[in-house]
Amino acid sequence: MSGKKKFFTSHSKSSALFISMVLHGILMIAALSFVAVSVIVKDDQTFVAKKPGRPRMKLKKLTVPINIKKKKIQQPKLKKTIVVKKEVKMMDLKVPEVSGVKGGMGYMDGGGGLGSLGFGGLDLDLFGGSKGSGNELEGTFFDLKMKPDGTPAKMDENYYNEVIRKFIGTWNVRTFERYFKAPKKKFATFFMIPNIPANEAPKAYGVDDVVKPKQWVAYYKGKIAAPESGRYRFWGIGDDVLMVRVKKDLVIDANLHSTEICEEWQSQDERSRKFPMSAAALEIGDWFFLGKGRPADIEVLIGERPGGVFYTHLLIEQDGVEYPTGADGRPILPIFKLTAIPEKLIPQMQIDPNACTIDGPVFGVLK
Repeated sequence: MSGKKKFFTSHSKSSALFISMVLHGILMIAALSFVAVSVIVKDDQTFVAKKPGRPRMKLKKLTVPINIKKKKIQQPKLKKTIVVKKEVKMMDLKVPEVSGVKGGMGYMDGGGGLGSLGFGGLDLDLFGGSKGSGNELEGTFFDLKMKPDGTPAKMDENYYNEVIRKFIGTWNVRTFERYFKAPKKKFATFFMIPNIPANEAPKAYGVDDVVKPKQWVAYYKGKIAAPESGRYRFWGIGDDVLMVRVKKDLVIDANLHSTEICEEWQSQDERSRKFPMSAAALEIGDWFFLGKGRPADIEVLIGERPGGVFYTHLLIEQDGVEYPTGADGRPILPIFKLTAIPEKLIPQMQIDPNACTIDGPVFGVLK
């Protein structure tokens, strides 16, 4: 055997082993690369496929601390819960809100739920309710044509003015107690009565069978509290009598000019008697101060002299508040009220939305 052939023969085994090892190494590297790529691709695909969802808020179930039988759990008393929330919202009457749009303070039905807020009786009309809770103005009706025993008293249109002049000199109700007094009281929270027959007042007080609809007065008294400290004043007009006293000061004489009862009081605003309402024009009263939540005495006198038609309108303005304006430039003011106006009375009030609004602050003293 030649030397060259012997060399290849002696090294053929080692060369084959070496080649085999190289091939196995290449295969192992390829296998590992495939696994690595598979793992990386698989993990990447897994990450993309499972996107994280948005966190959800867990709502707490409403629990009522009362014992309920298991067979009744399937019928939750949702109606009862809703009624409670509604009553709470309707009690939120102290927030001062001035708006020309209906709905700012909400409404209350005149039939029920009024005991603690005024109009406690079912006999509810524009002159007030038949019972009070302390958050209204108590009204007393007097017929100046009769004595307390029902016999005729000295009275005519001129003397009617004299009697009222005497009363406003002291605002002592005993001036009227020498005349016939209706046994029934009324409890009012606003004074917004449109043109109506003058007989509606005796009817509201239950004496229309004995009182002719002329030369009568109704005197209201009570307390008010402002929802916000500040200066306030009334705008109003009455046919024939509307006068208001706050903290023992006459703050507005809104009688018709033809009545001419109080010649001492004059409005200080040049716009007074320029904005029409009903068949006359609004008088603008004097400013007076009310502290937030601090009760103040108030007295209101309304009346009818010759008979026929009666109306009375009393609005309230707060100093520094900007109100929407009507077509004639007047501020659209809230109706003065001690509680939210019962919904069933709103149509009877015949409100002109260009003149006033049922929205706005309330001045009741809640007890």
